[in-house]
Amino acid sequence: MSGQRRRTRTVQANRQATNRQIMAQDGISHNSSVIFMNVLLQQTTTPGSTPKKQEEASPVVEKHCLVQLNPIPVFYRPLSVRVALTGLEIWSDQDKIQVDKSPSNTLNRFLEWRTRELLPRLRHDNAQLIMGESFDGTTVGMASQSSMCSKDRSGGVNVDHLVSVLGVASTIAHELGHNLGMNHDTADRRCQCQNEPRLGGCIMEPSTGFMPGQLFSSCSARDLSLSLLHGGGMCLFNVPQPEKLLGGPRCGNLYVEKGEECDCGLLDECNDPCCNATTCKLVPGAQCSSDGICCDNCKLRTGGWMCRQPLGECDLPEHCTGTSPYCPPNVFRQNGEPCEEASSYCYSGVCASFNTQCQMLWGPNSTRAPPVCFSSVNKQGNKYGNCGQMPNGTYIPCSNKDVHCGRLQCQGGNDRPLLGTSAEILTTKVKFNYSDFVCRGTYFHLGDDVSDPAMVAQGTACGLDKACWNQRCQDVSLFGVDDCQSKCNGHGVCNSNKNCHCDVGWAPPDCRYTGHGGSVDSGPARAPRETQPKTPNSKQCRCRSTVARKNSLERPEPRKKPREEPGYEGWPVLFWLCRVEIITEHDQDVQMFIDDQQGQTIIITVVVEGATCQHLRSKCQLAFHS
Repeated sequence: MSGQRRRTRTVQANRQATNRQIMAQDGISHNSSVIFMNVLLQQTTTPGSTPKKQEEASPVVEKHCLVQLNPIPVFYRPLSVRVALTGLEIWSDQDKIQVDKSPSNTLNRFLEWRTRELLPRLRHDNAQLIMGESFDGTTVGMASQSSMCSKDRSGGVNVDHLVSVLGVASTIAHELGHNLGMNHDTADRRCQCQNEPRLGGCIMEPSTGFMPGQLFSSCSARDLSLSLLHGGGMCLFNVPQPEKLLGGPRCGNLYVEKGEECDCGLLDECNDPCCNATTCKLVPGAQCSSDGICCDNCKLRTGGWMCRQPLGECDLPEHCTGTSPYCPPNVFRQNGEPCEEASSYCYSGVCASFNTQCQMLWGPNSTRAPPVCFSSVNKQGNKYGNCGQMPNGTYIPCSNKDVHCGRLQCQGGNDRPLLGTSAEILTTKVKFNYSDFVCRGTYFHLGDDVSDPAMVAQGTACGLDKACWNQRCQDVSLFGVDDCQSKCNGHGVCNSNKNCHCDVGWAPPDCRYTGHGGSVDSGPARAPRETQPKTPNSKQCRCRSTVARKNSLERPEPRKKPREEPGYEGWPVLFWLCRVEIITEHDQDVQMFIDDQQGQTIIITVVVEGATCQHLRSKCQLAFHS
């Protein structure tokens, strides 16, 4: 796997600027939500030093490292991203991986070690290695692009180039930015930076002066928003346990720690009317701090209020519990769940379909290329068509069964890819069954410290009951979906914690009995029955609705047996126009649902206990029968 590398050059004697291309003082360029960050520090040993001396030096090295890391959360705060340092490991006895002069080799080994050794013993989202040794040339860092929530790619390697504390902090922030999906602030993007070049410019610039960048540009903010919108931050919605943070408790660090009731930051930045910034205590009469989305006007929201909407069909909603001001940790559908009408599979909360990937790369009019394109191009084993790279950089040709898991092949769309400006485009014309096809692939060079993102995504369907995993087409049972699904009794789906997320009307943990829906992880999907608003005559009803696109044909078909859920009678007719089901207990919710569906036809089935089933179009009118 290649990475994006950050470069340095000598600015003064024995001093180098940070890990991107550094711009000389004459301006000429020369040859860089909450993140649980774990830092691994390679403590360089001096010849002849004894283990005792190395042990004595470790506290000094740790203090030096913490000073370097302190500015990073400040850099990210304007983006509404918190960086929480959850671990610091010093390799004082020996290196855990082979560190050499090649940044890509070192990065690959480090990420493999993280997956194999570090993740099982310490929960974190991202790991950064700070090295005391240097790479070849002017490279001082490397990270993989858009990989923050990836189990096997979320991390980077950085050289402690000893310029300044801010220099190393800016370098790590830059590499974290690539992990989050940020690209370089190149001139053609016309980014707005509120810091002058002579004062360091912005963090994601490909070139900088001796002063390191300390701000993110408008382009970085936009890149981050797009990355989060497409599911790149599915793991970043969880707040770490305060006792897991390094540095000890401190009022003003935005984390509610032991002895605190709230923490809205420093006095000059706190704008929370519910929290006293000086004491980190709630003001009189407040139940909670407005820092939590489940807190409204200093009072806890009722359980069942949706606090985090799903980003797509592979994501799941979270609801307030009624007992905490915070939204439950983010969960999504388990990897391997089918999506897009069973044409692909969910992976890390995103539906990994070919068309979606092509549209993200080439624009909304792009679609997947015919299969012959994948087989023709990805067997070549070059940078335009391959199934990955060897540690020495050699490209791996795809086997016949893996061709759909190599480099992405598309057709149509924009003239150039949406991502980056240095893409190399490969257009291949293929003849198959007397027809000509045009295949479009690309190779990205987003900078020396960013990996190429144009490979087929993990979880993409590559055959019947097959999905891509590590550029190999493997059986979807690898994800263990069937084992989990069997315990949900047909009334829910498995989430990323392998727990059942029950349909509304069924109770967790196994969706066997009637209840409020949701899961043990994501809160109740609706308020308890005693607090739920009633219909005008206090009778409970349920509405089952399906949504049809305009001009769709209605194909009614009777159910094979009556629904066993209490409240349903007879043989209701369902319109299978799409797989959307809304079950509610009062007509106001249904009306809101209708209002949200602009340009669509709504068909509502109303079933009331002791009543008949009535099909209505456009609105839900409850018909009660005595």
